[in-house]
Amino acid sequence: MSSLKQLRDRAGLRSLLSRPDANPKVAKNKKVGVLGAVLHLAPGNMSGRETCPKRSPGCSAACLHFAGNPVTLDAKTKSRVAKTDLFFRDRNLFLNLLALEIAAHVRKAGREGMKPGVRLNGTSDIVWEKRRFILFPDVAAKIGRTADNIIDLFPEVSFYDYTKIPGRTPPANYHLTFSESEINAGDVAAEMARGMNIASVFFQELPAQHLGRPVIDGDEHDFRPADPRGVVVGLKAKGNFAKADRSGFVNENEKRTNFLAM
Repeated sequence: MSSLKQLRDRAGLRSLLSRPDANPKVAKNKKVGVLGAVLHLAPGNMSGRETCPKRSPGCSAACLHFAGNPVTLDAKTKSRVAKTDLFFRDRNLFLNLLALEIAAHVRKAGREGMKPGVRLNGTSDIVWEKRRFILFPDVAAKIGRTADNIIDLFPEVSFYDYTKIPGRTPPANYHLTFSESEINAGDVAAEMARGMNIASVFFQELPAQHLGRPVIDGDEHDFRPADPRGVVVGLKAKGNFAKADRSGFVNENEKRTNFLAM
């Protein structure tokens, strides 16, 4: 049977999912009883293949991929490009490896008395509910079930993502929050009408309301399925590029706007 190590060796990758403690914000998911893990692909067309089809110029410039320690940027980029290359080059191998890693994550969450949460689009915007694959027989035997979609394969996992792709209807265990940009006001209005929560980025200070909705602090944790319905998820600009944004992607709140006008 193919072990996790054997599939990783075949793929030429150390792992696909990040460790639960690798991202401080994802680690905060433990506040709501969730052990989180994130898949980071190369954003935009960095790999030569587009992974964020609805990205805006402001979103591209402020991408979280470029936040964090610049010393590790080259290694981070190389790893994410390699994962993305495998995703497009050998989808079945990629998703079978991902299936084994998610199964291991589920077991770890159980040992720690928490629910498993997985975010598949840490730095991408793939429509995962439509990605089909063939589960290897030995992988299916290890997991003890079969399905042709990674979301359907793990009904006990709470999958969640931000997206700028409108009109998605994911399975019940896949929660989506629609992301505002400087060019998608029409899509934001349509998704609000469908009952979707909206994620908006601000310059440090979060307003009480935005788009006519109450704003919650989305940096308290990363687990968006725990959010109440009908809110804007306020996210503070992270990284030098986001903090210097002037495209309109990062929203000016009332307090900052008044300060800049003085």
